[in-house]
Amino acid sequence: MTNKITGLLGWAIVIAVSLYFINDSALNYFNYDQDHYGGAWPFAPFLLMHIVFGMIALLLGPFQFFPSIRKKYVKTHHTIGKIYLCAILLAGSASLYLAVAKILAVDHAPTFGIGLMGLALAWFLTAGMAYWSVRHKNFVQHREWMVRSYVVTTAFASFRLFFKVLTEDFHTDPNATGDIVAWACWAFPLMVTEVVLQAIKIRRGFQAITKRQQKQAISAV
Repeated sequence: MTNKITGLLGWAIVIAVSLYFINDSALNYFNYDQDHYGGAWPFAPFLLMHIVFGMIALLLGPFQFFPSIRKKYVKTHHTIGKIYLCAILLAGSASLYLAVAKILAVDHAPTFGIGLMGLALAWFLTAGMAYWSVRHKNFVQHREWMVRSYVVTTAFASFRLFFKVLTEDFHTDPNATGDIVAWACWAFPLMVTEVVLQAIKIRRGFQAITKRQQKQAISAV
């Protein structure tokens, strides 16, 4: 019961933070005019495409992890998963195009641009591995890759959070901070996620060995 409450509380925090940054940053781009897009106006369709489908993936992702939906409403779970993957494909494609066509070619910001390219590729790879594993009915790997995929999906909120804290609280240079955060917003969370996933496996393996040893000790008596 405690684990269930803790899990729900964790997801509530994730969703609340995501909604905050959507309201604080993303919704502004729904004012489709040059004043709101500034220098990104020539790329406005791709930027809006990235934001819309990124929001869909961000908001749908948590529902893939709720056991009540996954077990009781299998078709709903599959439908949400397909929409989630399609949203990532479209949002990631727009992101990759913007990183190359705008940030690298127009802005000449290689560190920032390559960081965002890495984010887009990580988005494709984690979602692709999640899809591949479920197609082969490897549900353990599917769940793990979905966790990694959603961590990358939340990079939008992570970017805004890291950038805001560093520039406003620590008064770092915005340009240098943007370069760092373009990498840190996905690489650092993925590293932490991988440690947690592997730690769970180590703990379960140790528990399995302990139980086996206990059974052997009992049978030897």
